[in-house]
Amino acid sequence: MSEIAGPAVARRAAGAKPARAPRVLMSPFTNTTNPYIDLQKQLLEDLGYDVLPLSVRSLFRDGRIVDVFRRSTVLVFHWIELRAFTKGGRTVLLSPKGLAVLAFYCALMALGRAKVVYFVHDHAVHNARRNVRRVSVALMSLVRRLADFRVVHAPDFDARYDARYLPHPLYWDAPGSPAATRRPTDAAEAETAGDRPRFAMLGTIQPYKEIAGVLEVWPHAHRLDVAGHGNASYVETLRRIMRERALDDAVTLDARFLSDDEFERKLCAADVLILPHSADSMLVSGAFFEAIGRVPVVIARAIPFMTWAARRFDNVLLFERVDELPALIDGVMKRWPDLARETAGRQRALDEFGWQACRVRYRQFFGEVVGVPVQNDAR
Repeated sequence: MSEIAGPAVARRAAGAKPARAPRVLMSPFTNTTNPYIDLQKQLLEDLGYDVLPLSVRSLFRDGRIVDVFRRSTVLVFHWIELRAFTKGGRTVLLSPKGLAVLAFYCALMALGRAKVVYFVHDHAVHNARRNVRRVSVALMSLVRRLADFRVVHAPDFDARYDARYLPHPLYWDAPGSPAATRRPTDAAEAETAGDRPRFAMLGTIQPYKEIAGVLEVWPHAHRLDVAGHGNASYVETLRRIMRERALDDAVTLDARFLSDDEFERKLCAADVLILPHSADSMLVSGAFFEAIGRVPVVIARAIPFMTWAARRFDNVLLFERVDELPALIDGVMKRWPDLARETAGRQRALDEFGWQACRVRYRQFFGEVVGVPVQNDAR
């Protein structure tokens, strides 16, 4: 998804300073593997905030260090704990340089006067093990204590992390984003879909996704498309399982970075999205917010967020253990193509996570809770 310029960006491009727009400094400001950061920037700019990068370079090169000592400024952090780690094959390792950068940001939180908002996305750094995992948990706990406000996208964890729940925006409902309309909406299209739904697992191919467990039990009779940028050694593990179980005719493994257009095409080709993520790593799955309201069925591990979602969406099916997956697939087959005709979930998704629903919740949070309202939000 390409970044869409919001009102604040348009005003800067025209050479005019926003009259009374409060300033939000965001870290990270770009993310080449996921459009989530672009969504957050676009949403805050849509509300009237002046959203700018928060980095060591921008603070000193552009003079924004002054903003850190203004109460009218908001510092917004996403995944700041990742700064302290570096990739090490199938796991992650501590980085001395990254620890120094994280320590600098922690000092800004402790010494500055700006309001600090920390979005808690994970319980621990993905793929961290043993002592490294414990360090990641400790660092995240430190950041949570230093932040003035914490946000989670999983409502069941607001109390655990002393956080405010804000909905994760739908990727497909942002202004300027092409809304997917491929879902069968009439009997003729549903008949075209036939009785063979297409299954997919999309997104990064990493050990914490527990894709290997799915391949160990995958039924040979059903097609599965696995696609996304992958950890090389983990991808080889998946290929070994495919060879040992003779899954080449059933499973397609496309282990490479997908452009936004490629991801969109694969998602639109899927009838059932499978999300087997482990419960001890991430709070929510970004792929869920790509799929809900567009893909007829989502099958997910029963992590707390998915359990919450299943109470609201009839098409979200859960499993506790991966060996329960074949039975769920059989159930989908028996109810197909009736499931393909179901369209009510789209409106429920918009009500829960749509752009306008997010505008209301984010405006209230940043204006009333954080205490930095905007005066020029026209809508």
